[in-house]
Amino acid sequence: MPPLVLDLTRLVPGPLAAQMLHRMGLRVLRVTAPTEDLLLQFAPDVYDQLQAGKETRVLDLKTTEGRELLLEMVQESAVLIESNLPGAMERLGVGPEVLRAVRPQLVYVRMAGYRDPSSNQCPGHDLTYLAAAGLIPKLQSAWGSIQIADLCGAFWTAMAALDGLRRGGGFYEVYLAEAAQALALPAVPFLDGSVCCYGIYRASDGHVALAALESHLWTRFCIAAGREEWTGVALLPANTENPVYVEICKVFSSRTAVEWEQWAIERRIPLRAVRGEPKAMAGPPWRIG
Repeated sequence: MPPLVLDLTRLVPGPLAAQMLHRMGLRVLRVTAPTEDLLLQFAPDVYDQLQAGKETRVLDLKTTEGRELLLEMVQESAVLIESNLPGAMERLGVGPEVLRAVRPQLVYVRMAGYRDPSSNQCPGHDLTYLAAAGLIPKLQSAWGSIQIADLCGAFWTAMAALDGLRRGGGFYEVYLAEAAQALALPAVPFLDGSVCCYGIYRASDGHVALAALESHLWTRFCIAAGREEWTGVALLPANTENPVYVEICKVFSSRTAVEWEQWAIERRIPLRAVRGEPKAMAGPPWRIG
């Protein structure tokens, strides 16, 4: 029987972390409060993806019966993930010390917003964690399209659970504001679409993303396109004042994005058609050999 994960979380980061563990082969039991998860109301498609494959049980931890049932469930569990404010589970009498006394090998992972005691009782969401991490100026409007702090927090939470399993148990508190700082790296030159070899180009139908950053890949692209004279212009500006960039745009406009992608695959060139809708993951992004 695979290890059992109790998922007491709501919204995005916790359910995503539990979904990751499920895709790695762990059994996940979603323990939900009687009140409805807001994500089900706001984004039912996202909710369904995050809860897929999980079992569900409704428990009211504000009642004696609900707490006693949780204690029984913990005795058969390997991991528990929760996302309440620090101290909330302790006040209910089912905090990490109590639950790990019942099952010492339990990995108890709490998702919290902030480490600092002066602010760890303050609720937050993806936007406030990004703001605290100093990432809003860098992301600009992209913060509204993808919940980056939530995603980073989910990955760190899943890693904490796995680390705890490796160690034979433990209590982990994952801070989402700090998790987002994993992305707070300085800007990497030339990866912003400002040069010819790395950017988005319009095709006759759709767009393509070209990422021929290394000189040998750019050379391969130029030779395959029949334009060896371009080999020295990889890092020239991608703007209409650069005549070579204008030529590159004209070449890409001669085929559809899908046709260019097939052309690139056959020639081992880092180019893909830009797709409008992302695909949901079907399982872990790896192959075990």
